[in-house]
Amino acid sequence: MEPVFAPGVPMEVRRLFERRPELFVPAGQPRPKRRTSWSEAPGNTFGTLLVWVAVCVGGWILALIVMAVALPTEVAAWGSVALAALAVVATGAVAVRSAVEDRGRKAVRRQHGNYLLAEDFDEPAIRLLTRAQRAVKTVLEATVTQRGLLDDMQNELVLPEQLWDIGQVLHEQSVLRARQQEVARGMATAELDAVLGPQRRALGRSVDAIKRKVELLEQYADRVRSADAALRAEAALDDGDRYIELLARTEPAGDTTVVQGFADEAAALKDTFTRSINAARDAGRTLALPE
Repeated sequence: MEPVFAPGVPMEVRRLFERRPELFVPAGQPRPKRRTSWSEAPGNTFGTLLVWVAVCVGGWILALIVMAVALPTEVAAWGSVALAALAVVATGAVAVRSAVEDRGRKAVRRQHGNYLLAEDFDEPAIRLLTRAQRAVKTVLEATVTQRGLLDDMQNELVLPEQLWDIGQVLHEQSVLRARQQEVARGMATAELDAVLGPQRRALGRSVDAIKRKVELLEQYADRVRSADAALRAEAALDDGDRYIELLARTEPAGDTTVVQGFADEAAALKDTFTRSINAARDAGRTLALPE
């Protein structure tokens, strides 16, 4: 499964997961702390900085000697000052960089809790979430969606919110399932059953509700897929004139049977496409209905 992001997470953070997934920390773990070279490896950072200073000083002395031999005294003096200033600036930049947090780490740390990873879910939750993600992807990548034929559904806004809500509930279900298994691992008692019984029933009702929500998403995706198929078929009608012209060269003059057939099929297809779009919109509207 892919990670689930809250609607407000910036796009650059989402893309960062593709390049540096190791930076992301599951929501079930503590928020990562600010990390720099000094906080992670102060000894190595200090040693690297000392080596850098030694190289700068050594290079400056060597350059000073060369300039004193090859250049006039006044030019060599100004050159040494310029090199010293450059070395100081470069050393300062290295020191500041070692004390500044990596931009990627900083962005991920700030967004912790606004994304959910595979580690945040158990197997039943992953199966449901994968189905929901597949349905949302089908809708958002459909041609009818990209052409704005379902624009009144606001899929780009509604579906990510729906997916985030589903992910949050599935995460909580995973945590509670694990907790129930941990508590029930000991000796079974009447008192324990009296407590776990209602909790299990509540969890079961929550699971059933999420399953219904995922099924609604899948129904919407099916309607959109049907509308897409009808749109592609309608686009194929654009080649109808070429086929009519081809038949006109081979069929007897005055035979309009095939031409009439093309016209009838075009009218039926347009009606099918209209009904498919309306069915997709009706299915999409159910996603916004209160449960």
